[in-house]
Amino acid sequence: MGSDCCGTICAPITARHGIAFAPVTIEDKPLLAQYLRRFPENEGSECQFSNMFLWSPAERIEWAVAGDALLLRTRFRGVDPSAAPQPDCAPCMMMVFAQPDRLCEGLELAVESMQSRGETFRMCSLPEWYVRRMDACSPGRFVYAREPHHDDYVYDARSLITLSGKPLHAKRNHVNKFLAVYGERFEYERYHPSRLSECMDAYDRWLGEKGETLELCAERGSVERALRYADMLGLEGGMIRVDGVVEAFTLGERITADMALIHVEKASPGIPGLFATINQMFLQNEFPDITWVNREEDMGIEGLRKAKRSYHPARMIDKYGATLAPA
Repeated sequence: MGSDCCGTICAPITARHGIAFAPVTIEDKPLLAQYLRRFPENEGSECQFSNMFLWSPAERIEWAVAGDALLLRTRFRGVDPSAAPQPDCAPCMMMVFAQPDRLCEGLELAVESMQSRGETFRMCSLPEWYVRRMDACSPGRFVYAREPHHDDYVYDARSLITLSGKPLHAKRNHVNKFLAVYGERFEYERYHPSRLSECMDAYDRWLGEKGETLELCAERGSVERALRYADMLGLEGGMIRVDGVVEAFTLGERITADMALIHVEKASPGIPGLFATINQMFLQNEFPDITWVNREEDMGIEGLRKAKRSYHPARMIDKYGATLAPA
C-alpha cells in the first residue's frame, strides 16, 4: 500500500489463548510452500502464497502450523450483496492444508482455534473439490453454502491471445483500434522491479480517475507489494508505454503446469483499447504455452463482474463457505 496509505480494512485480532497465528511475510514462502504443495490440484486464487502475501496486511491473512497442518485465517473476504449480511471483518478460516489421512484432524484444529477465541466457526472460499474431501472425512460435521462472489473466472488462454470468434469480436476491435491510433507510439516491455515507481505512477493516475476508497487504498498496497517483490514471488510482468510513459501494467504467475494466475492488471482509462491490449500482449509474451488463465473473483462488485464476464470464461471455480452443523 502506498504503504498502508489508508490503513487496513480490518484491525488485527489478538489471540488471547490457543493456537498463535502470524502475518504472512516474504520470509515464510519456503515453509508455507511445503504445505501448499500438499494439494497440487488447487487452482483457486486465495490459497496461493503470492496472493496471501500480497493481501496479508489488508485482509489480515495469518497462518499457523499445528499438528502438521497449515491453518490459514483471514478477516476480509468480500461481501455478496444477495447474501445475508455478515459481521464486519468477521474472522474465517480458509483451506486447511494437511496430509489426506490427517485432514479431519486438521479441520478440528481449525474449529478449536476459533472457538478458543470465542469466535463463531466459519470457513470461506473453499473450492468444490475441497468441500468433497471435507465431507468425506467428516460426514455431517459441516454445513456448506455457495459463495458465488468468490468464484474464480477461468479462461481459455488461446482465446485470450488470439481473440478469435464472435464472442470476443468486441475485444478484438478494441485492440485493433488501439493499434491503429498508437501503433507507432507504444511499446510492450517486460516488467523489472526497477520500473516500480513508473508503474505506481500509472496506478495512481488510474486511482485518481476512480476516487480513493478504503478498499482501493488496500488494493494499492497489494499492487505495490507485487511490484516490489515480483522476483522473490516468481511473478512475471508486462508493461505498455505510450509516448514513453508507462500507461498499463500487469503481473501474474504460473500456479500449475497449465494455468497462470493474474494478480494485477491496470491501464489508463483514457486510452481506448489499452486494457484489452495489455491483457493480450502479456499472455502472448510471458505465457505463450499456458492452457488456462485464472483471473480471480469479482467480489460481488457489479462492474468487475461485468468486465470479467465480457471475456467469456470457459469455466468457473465454484467456492463454498462452511459452518458447523447444528448439534
